[in-house]
Amino acid sequence: MEEINNNQYKSNIQGNRVLASISYFSLFFAPILVPIIIWILADKPASQHASKSLIYHIVTYLGPIVALLTGSFGVSLTQNTSNNWITIIVIVIACLLAFVTLWYTIKNVYRGVSVLISEASFFNP
Repeated sequence: MEEINNNQYKSNIQGNRVLASISYFSLFFAPILVPIIIWILADKPASQHASKSLIYHIVTYLGPIVALLTGSFGVSLTQNTSNNWITIIVIVIACLLAFVTLWYTIKNVYRGVSVLISEASFFNP
């Protein structure tokens, strides 16, 4: 009887690890919806991973939006003046936001793989 309970426990942990991993990998197919659903419906470790992945997804998708807004604001400012420093600042901000977006995309993939591979990273989100 104890062996059956142990197998059910391992199966439950494996399922939660897959859910936690899907919450990170959902960046590529359903960025905000899947982590919210997993956050609401899953057990404790998987829901913590889902909340972290939701924050990572928001940061990842806000980066390009803010970069475009910054770029359009910078272009509108440089049309009226001849100062090149505004253009340089806008380019630097856009590059920083592109770097942050790339960083969080790579971090999502890394966290998704590490949750699947390592049980320790699953219990320590």
